[in-house]
Amino acid sequence: MKESVFHFGPRNSLMGILSEPDEAVRREDSPVAVLINAGIVHRVGPFRLHVDIARRLASQGVRSLRIDLSGLGDSGPRVDKLSIRERTVLDVRDCMNALESRHLGTRFALIGLCSGAFNAHKASVVDERVVGTVFIDGIAFRTPGFYLRHYGLRLMRPRFWRNMMLRRLRNQMPMSKSDRSQGEQLAEAVFFDQEIIPHEARSEINTLVRRGVQMLFIYTDGYPDIACEKQFVEMFRRRPDQQVQVEYYAKASHTFRLCANRTITVDRIAHWFSERLATSCIETA
Repeated sequence: MKESVFHFGPRNSLMGILSEPDEAVRREDSPVAVLINAGIVHRVGPFRLHVDIARRLASQGVRSLRIDLSGLGDSGPRVDKLSIRERTVLDVRDCMNALESRHLGTRFALIGLCSGAFNAHKASVVDERVVGTVFIDGIAFRTPGFYLRHYGLRLMRPRFWRNMMLRRLRNQMPMSKSDRSQGEQLAEAVFFDQEIIPHEARSEINTLVRRGVQMLFIYTDGYPDIACEKQFVEMFRRRPDQQVQVEYYAKASHTFRLCANRTITVDRIAHWFSERLATSCIETA
């Protein structure tokens, strides 16, 4: 595997790290994976998750680019007067344009965690070169079933009330920024530029389904807006299938702090890439 700096965008002010697989294993039939920033964390991802994904994909012949959006990491800010959503979608499309112009790929799979998943979603809806997406703790909204499962049974458990009192006591104690974990600091950031509108999200997912885009949704127990895999059906009114696959990791944190959870996630993405994004799969989906 070879890794190199990749500049793109206006005045080549945006950058990422291109991971090229060895010639012996390169899959020319596979789309290029583009990994998008999670919140304010730069291109390595929380606890180097994006690095692990990119290098694992390279080991099975998939080219990937983990990027810094404008104003994050080592990418310069855009000077055009656009909204956050417009800028991020334009950044992703500039990235794909650059890869295509340099004959590195014409089809793409977008991978993102949290706000990265949100941005991957928006870019995939407007650009038909996107043939696959991995949304990790992406678009989710609370349903009646969420409240029933999340709160109904817990109210009957003494441990629920004990933990609530302990949390209140901890919140009253001063804590320096250095005492908090990366995950806790990341959770404080404002990830989405506007409220998610359920019927719009459903319509956009249906648009991707009709286009034949392969999708993998991964949710974790550390994500506060989803409580179990059943909620996906409630949110999007469709059951998982071969084209739209869903995983729920009940013991994983939102930022995949534990190595074991990162390994499970990287393995799942790598297997999905191999199974669903070969040319034969795209043609028969």
